Amino acid sequence: MMGNVMDTAMNEETRKEILELCGQAAPYGAGIPVLKAALRRSDRVMTDQELLTQVSYLEGKGLVKVEKVENRRLDIHRRIVFLTPEGMDYLEGNGPDIVGVG
Repeated sequence: MMGNVMDTAMNEETRKEILELCGQAAPYGAGIPVLKAALRRSDRVMTDQELLTQVSYLEGKGLVKVEKVENRRLDIHRRIVFLTPEGMDYLEGNGPDIVGVG
């Protein structure tokens, strides 16, 4: 049981940090490699899939939006994560409390 509580707390803190990083990157957004590198500096080492799971959660809450950028000719496939106005409100304390985000 304690592991679940710790995992939940860690996920919530990770999500909040993702929001803060996207806020710092606004209005340009942050790519997955940039988010991974920044989280690693906070001792949060994650796989791409783990990070995408957290980003997807935030997207489902309406706090971020994800845009796919592709150029098949140059073989570029990226996901850029942007903070939404709702995400900015959350960070500034002007929105409702969001369950699941620390």
